[in-house]
Amino acid sequence: MMEFKGVRVLVLDGYGRQIPSILHQLHQLKCVITTINESKLDVGYTSRYPKHRIVQKGIREDKTVYRNVIEQAISTGNYDVVFPMLEKSTDILHQLLREGKLGGIKVIAAPAEAFQKAYDKQETMRICTENHIPCPATKMDYETLDEYLARVNFPLACKPRKGSGSAGFKKVSSREELEEYIQNGTIKVEEYVIQEYIEDIQYMVNCYVMMDDEHKPIFKVVVKTYRWYPINGGPGCFARTVDESEAAESAARLLAKMNWSGMAQVSFMFDGKDGIPKVGEINGRISAGIKMCEFAGCTPVQYMLQRAYGEKLEPIAKPIPTGLGLRYFHTDIMWFLKHPKRFSAKPSWFDFRKSRDYIFSWGDPIPFFSYAIEHVLTYKKDMKKREH
Repeated sequence: MMEFKGVRVLVLDGYGRQIPSILHQLHQLKCVITTINESKLDVGYTSRYPKHRIVQKGIREDKTVYRNVIEQAISTGNYDVVFPMLEKSTDILHQLLREGKLGGIKVIAAPAEAFQKAYDKQETMRICTENHIPCPATKMDYETLDEYLARVNFPLACKPRKGSGSAGFKKVSSREELEEYIQNGTIKVEEYVIQEYIEDIQYMVNCYVMMDDEHKPIFKVVVKTYRWYPINGGPGCFARTVDESEAAESAARLLAKMNWSGMAQVSFMFDGKDGIPKVGEINGRISAGIKMCEFAGCTPVQYMLQRAYGEKLEPIAKPIPTGLGLRYFHTDIMWFLKHPKRFSAKPSWFDFRKSRDYIFSWGDPIPFFSYAIEHVLTYKKDMKKREH
């Protein structure tokens, strides 16, 4: 296996909560790390692992600003590998790759065509439907709204085709309500996924899968979400590894149908009516759940680098340990303050055994506090985005 000591790595999106795990794994591999950040409070700036740090205001909101700073960085010839975390930066790098502006720099991302299909939830649902992979009954682009409504019952779930988290999500209880949303422009049919709303969700799981360039799975880590914030629907704030082979196999099959290579997260809802895990979405970016893959011993960053350098990936044969916990303490404390069953919920909020935090580590503690300060300042704005 190739040694990655001294490999010069540019890590983008220094404000993401997946950054601490990425930096820790790169540090263990003895890579030379540079991060691009929005501010000096970003975890990519406050972490002790980067050797160099770039700060540029405006990269979170302005794609042109972000592209310029990325181009400027790579034009120096100081990097061998670039890690984009989020959709915007991945899209920029795919554009630069098409334009031949990356030279020999290796990009840690799925192939552009597969990535765009995953980012478009409508495409994900189409591929599921056509390949008999369980998913909620979804309006297809080729059918009219009347045709779709004739085969489903209300309520419906409506969410942007492109986006992440619960931003823009609407639960629609009647045709009148749906038509009102359409008429006032809240829901644009061509820009939204319209599908059945699964009212009796037993639970939700995320499957983190590493696929090789032959579109075969190298490892599959499945985690069950027990708490999320906002409590009426939002990103998970506590999860544990579980043995859910049906969901794991569906995730790998879906990614193979998309010709996927690299890391991906496939989300499932277990429908209480039939007990079947149904695909919710694919998160093609490097998600914060990579910390759980690291915790489970899967060395995802090492696999990503091996794939980038054309090495053959050897599947993990040993079983993934179950019962490992991952906590997003910054929102888990909000869950505790807001949830009426804070003391009786299972698993107990006070159970910290065999668990880690997305951000905090004893070896690199400062990002936990800088992240908290940064997000206190944007709390109201973040919650506004997640209103249903």
